[in-house]
Order: sequence, then structure tokens, then C-alpha cells
Amino acid sequence: MIKPQQNQTAPFQGVIFDLDGTLLNTLACIGTAFNQALTEIGYPTHPIQDYTDFIGDGVFKCAERALPKTARQPEIVDALVTLERRLYDTVWRREIAIYDGIPELLAALRAQSVPTAVLTNKDQDAANECLIECFPQHTFDCVLGYTGAYPHKPDPACGAAVIKALDLRPDQLMMVGDTPVDLATARACSLFAVGVSWGFRTRETLIAAGLDVLIEHPLELLHYA
Repeated sequence: MIKPQQNQTAPFQGVIFDLDGTLLNTLACIGTAFNQALTEIGYPTHPIQDYTDFIGDGVFKCAERALPKTARQPEIVDALVTLERRLYDTVWRREIAIYDGIPELLAALRAQSVPTAVLTNKDQDAANECLIECFPQHTFDCVLGYTGAYPHKPDPACGAAVIKALDLRPDQLMMVGDTPVDLATARACSLFAVGVSWGFRTRETLIAAGLDVLIEHPLELLHYA
């Protein structure tokens, strides 16, 4: 675990989580749906692990990255996204996995009355369904996915909306995520930036992106809450 900088204080009074690669391992869900969609419209598929490099900036950017460079026209991207969204609904429940330690972390935060939120570039309806299915015992104080109302992370507008919903100051909140996008969101919103080693990016990538602390297991977060 990388220790926080000396000018950072703990405990924090609220936690904002990323979703894909942080709370839930959705790599197989996303990769399977995209591969099926790519096959249906006649483009090459990818090994599931390759989707770790495609995920993180929203479904349209993932679709663009999954397509051959010669096929990245807006109408093809839109068609792939439409099909992937439909197929995702048919596969995600059998492919999704909860990361070890996450249920225990959420239970501990709830026991301490620490507010929790989710800020994700995943579509809002998909985010809601995943969280209800996987964490039926935990109610997040705010879940903000992509609806078009705000730009994707790392634009600070979506983070500001979550901060406002939690009714806490930025310096009272942690942003926990597995990609440079999450860490950039934390910086843009003046949040304590926590990287997680178990997600879709490597430790080296997260450290290079800049963070306040890197944790190896979810329960390590309780040191700061």
C-alpha cells in the first residue's frame, strides 16, 4: 500500500466509488457483449483481456476502440453501441463477479454510517441494475451513471453533482477507482485519489497517473474512513 501524502488528512467522511473494475469485475460482461455485437455486424473480435484497454471512458469510446481503425465512423460506432447494449442485457448476470472484500468493505462503511456513492461512465440504467443485483444489502447514497446530462468522467461536472448530492466538502471525500480516468476525476474535483490494484489497469499505470494512495485489498480503505 502506498501511503498518503503528508498534507492529506484522515478520516474521510464519504467515499465515491467507480463501478467497473473497482466494485465489480465486469470485464467478461462487456467483452462478451461487444464480441457478439462485433460478430453480428461483421468485424473481428478481441480476446476478453484486451477490453481492459478499451474500458473506462464510456460505451461509445469502448466501441470505437473495439472497431478497426478504418471502421470508426460515427454511424458504425452508434450501431455497435446499440447492439452491444441489447446484448449486454442478456449476458451480464452470468458473467459478472464481485471483487473479494467489497461486500465486507461496504458493510463496514454502512456500520460506521459513512456515506457512499458510485460515479461511473457506465450507462445509468445498467449501473443501477448491476448494483441492485450484486449488493442488495447496501444502499448507495448516490449513483450517477451516464445519461447525457453530464459529460463523462474525468469532466468535473459529474463529480460535482455527486459531491453536492452527498452534501460534503471535496476535502471530506475519497474517490476510489481503477483507471487514470478515475484519478483524473479526483484531481479535477479536489478529492483524495485512491487507486485500486485489482481492477482493469496495472499498478504502474495508476502510479504514473498520479494518486494519493494505492490499495491492494478493499478493506485497506477502512484505514482512511
